[in-house]
Amino acid sequence: MKRKNTSVAPNTLQPGYYIFWHQRTYRVMALDPENTLLLHVEPIPEAPKTTLSLLDLLATPRKGSDGPLFAPTLEALHSLVEECHAVATSAPTDDLPANYLIKARIITTVVEMVGRLISEDERRAAARGEPLSRTQAIRRALEMVNKTTIQVQVKDTTYERRLQVSRAAYYKYSSLYDAYHGDESAIATSFRRATFRLSQMSQAQFHFIDTCLLLYYGKTRVTKTRVYRLAQDILEKRTQGYWIHPEYCGSAVPENVVTELLDLKIPMQAILANPEKAALLTKIEMPSTGWFYGYAKYIEAQSDQGEKIITERLGKGVWEQFHLVFDTFVHRAQFPLQYVFADHWLLDTWIVDEETRSKPSRLWLTVLIDAYSRSILGMTLLAENPCIESIQQALSHAIWEKKSHLTLGLKQEWNCYGIPMQLFLDNAWAHHSHSLENVARVISRNGVYNSIDLVFRPPYRGRYGAIIERLFKNFSGQVKELAAGAIVSSAPKDIRTAAHQACLLYPDVNRLLHQLILNYQHTPHRELHGMTPHQKWSEGIQSSGFPLVPPFTPAMARLFLRMHPQTRIVRSKGIPAFGLNYWSAELGGIERVDHAGNAVQYNFRYDPVDISRISLFRNGEWVGDGYARELQQADGSYQHLSLAEWKTAKRLAGSPEKLGNTPEELALVTDLKALGSKRAQEKKAAQRGKPQPDAGTEEEPEQSAQPTSSSALDEETQRVLRFLHG
Repeated sequence: MKRKNTSVAPNTLQPGYYIFWHQRTYRVMALDPENTLLLHVEPIPEAPKTTLSLLDLLATPRKGSDGPLFAPTLEALHSLVEECHAVATSAPTDDLPANYLIKARIITTVVEMVGRLISEDERRAAARGEPLSRTQAIRRALEMVNKTTIQVQVKDTTYERRLQVSRAAYYKYSSLYDAYHGDESAIATSFRRATFRLSQMSQAQFHFIDTCLLLYYGKTRVTKTRVYRLAQDILEKRTQGYWIHPEYCGSAVPENVVTELLDLKIPMQAILANPEKAALLTKIEMPSTGWFYGYAKYIEAQSDQGEKIITERLGKGVWEQFHLVFDTFVHRAQFPLQYVFADHWLLDTWIVDEETRSKPSRLWLTVLIDAYSRSILGMTLLAENPCIESIQQALSHAIWEKKSHLTLGLKQEWNCYGIPMQLFLDNAWAHHSHSLENVARVISRNGVYNSIDLVFRPPYRGRYGAIIERLFKNFSGQVKELAAGAIVSSAPKDIRTAAHQACLLYPDVNRLLHQLILNYQHTPHRELHGMTPHQKWSEGIQSSGFPLVPPFTPAMARLFLRMHPQTRIVRSKGIPAFGLNYWSAELGGIERVDHAGNAVQYNFRYDPVDISRISLFRNGEWVGDGYARELQQADGSYQHLSLAEWKTAKRLAGSPEKLGNTPEELALVTDLKALGSKRAQEKKAAQRGKPQPDAGTEEEPEQSAQPTSSSALDEETQRVLRFLHG
């Protein structure tokens, strides 16, 4: 059917006319004498009177909605609605309460029975030629109706109701019946309030609350009370009650206006003085705490749809912008530990072995930095590639109060500590480990403390980690200037020169980095308005409170070890792992069988740098430590053996897949260490130009005690020796 033009005529807003808008029917009562843009209307069916704004009624309809319809009579309006909206003859009743459906059946039954009885009275009166009083006919009909009992079937349940209707109630029933053309489902639906399932919050309020939840709540362990107070402070103290209204912005909300509203460096008066930006703002009120908590719970229940909800409310790309881009973190972090970044850096310097002062190698530095105060929360220094242990040791150093700088004799303050709420990482394989995920979860100790929300930055987008990359660049320049053996460039010649000049030990570099970090902590920053990270941290802690951290017990310390992926069943003879057998006296009394007679399962954690000890866990709780019997020495101590050394020994012994250990493998580990020490001494003697010591020739008579003449070496070997020894 072709739709008619529904252009608004000037006389359609006069009292007595009808309006259909947002699926509701209204009758115009009067124009507001004080405000000509307001109409006093009465909803149909009968409901509390309200007002409608002409600006809302006559504004251009948004995409996906229709404008209002006007008609002089109710019948004409119904016809117009059916024409323009193709209204169905019945409304769905599956989600309606049973009492609504029963009442709708009573209304239609009463009106139809009374109508039939009045029609019979009219026919009898016409046949007799007598006048008929309609009021008397309605009274007599109601007397008959009130003696009737009806049965109503609702969802496989039969309800019996005796009709008791007064004349005033009948008039209301008749009005409802006429308004909805006798449609029971439509009458039942009309019993719901006009705002059913519709929030009384404006779009501007929703936009503000969604923004605050996205920034300060999300998936973190921050309490709803804390987020509510932050939002209240922003609205009352920062924006003076103003916030952006999405309906004033057209198709998209300007991101720069939202950023400026939250940026404490931009005065609010400057935003209000800009006519283009001020036109997008409106005054809003903070919702009640009850509504806020309920809405936050609703968002939590829709966790899998969180990104979709935010995208629909705030616009495409807002989720990524608020969660990933560096600039937004720097300007929108409202308190310490809200956003923490972690990354690794390969130091631009060589170090030498402490025993032989040779074997130049490089170190990896892992750092955690807080986006709010730019404070360095924690660090660790390892002589291996970034792995699970590096990030977990740095995290352990960050959570508890620091003493590492005090043991090195450095007296400056390094007070920042606490559990990060969101830890941002790159996509290194170690960051996706079960060990790190387990630590992030169990650090809360069943909800007593904050857990850690791990957020992974997108690959190939270095700008998302710019806050920590800039720190590494700063340290790199200082290390190149201060450290002996520093690599000034990536040119092969500079790398060889630095390796030849290397003389610093691991403790030297560790102390140097601690000094650089402490200097950084107490250096004023332009982005912090001249404050130091230490001062900014202290300021933030005064407003948010001191961080709550669990006690650093032995059980807690062992949670930061690497978790073995396999579950082990403890047997009476020990715990098999890595081809070794682990046991200790404290594990002698642990349960091996539960109440049902099943074997109790345990998992364990270990340190790859020293596999002489493993820590046994059951259901996430530390049970005790086990020690490798094969590595026990004569004095009762245990030989420190790394997992890499053990695997190398097994490979050289020809049993890389063999689970059992043999005396030959353990002897090979000892021989390799002795041989390495001997070769180091030979190298030092060669560098000093002295003859090599002939110790050990009795054990290896086939080896010559004198170095091989350079004339007997081929050209390639001579080139390698020149590279190593200059």
